[in-house]
Amino acid sequence: MSEAYGAFAYAYDQSLGTRFFYAVRTLLEQTLASYPTPKRTHLDVACGTGYIVSYFRKEGWRSIGVDVSIPMLQLARNRVVRASGAPLGGGAPEARTTPSVIAADMRELPLRRKFARITCLYDSLNHLLDRNDLVAAFRAMRALMDHDSLLLFDMNHIDVYPAVWGVADPFIARSADFHLEMMTSYRSREKVGRAIVTGWAMLNGERVAIREEHRQRAYSEREIVAALADAHLAPVDVTDFDPYHEVGSVDAETVKLFFVCRPT
Repeated sequence: MSEAYGAFAYAYDQSLGTRFFYAVRTLLEQTLASYPTPKRTHLDVACGTGYIVSYFRKEGWRSIGVDVSIPMLQLARNRVVRASGAPLGGGAPEARTTPSVIAADMRELPLRRKFARITCLYDSLNHLLDRNDLVAAFRAMRALMDHDSLLLFDMNHIDVYPAVWGVADPFIARSADFHLEMMTSYRSREKVGRAIVTGWAMLNGERVAIREEHRQRAYSEREIVAALADAHLAPVDVTDFDPYHEVGSVDAETVKLFFVCRPT
């Protein structure tokens, strides 16, 4: 995964970050209502630009985000600070004093406390190309869970890679202050998707070029469940999730899988 997000962080936040958040928010609300807890501690792994941390803090949770990208964390910190001024759910005072975001690799989380709910969204786990890294990430999250904690995460369905990543047409998002274009490909033998990201964003009045390469690994549901088991986690619910309403237009069983997992 590239460290040099820079302008990409802004363009991503304005396009995909916003779009996915509004889709997943309803699913999060339903899941939190189905699995209530009096404990209000939350960790968002691979928090990106902070939409999920901001949402949980508005709802009164003591929420922390971790991410490996410093530019993403800068946007996340600003978003959380803005959101903390007006909690939607009677936000707890502690939510305003807890550090909002921390720089960390999801495979080695530098935290010692336990969290009632842990999230890892935006298909972040698909960026782990090696199964051992996926297991390491699950183990790192498992170490921060109590017996009654839950892990909520999404991963791309394996069908999406040949059906979406394998097509020639690029994804394009644009606005007055950014242009983002992603040209994707998929190698079925390695089960690896590749995205060449180009474009530009206006930062502090300057037009900054975007040139990134990102890769993702396609994991089957069986492979994901086996990796969870190696980390002493088990799914209690797996939901088909189609945030962009693509199922009717692509040759895929579903777009994403949304997991709710407990410790074993």
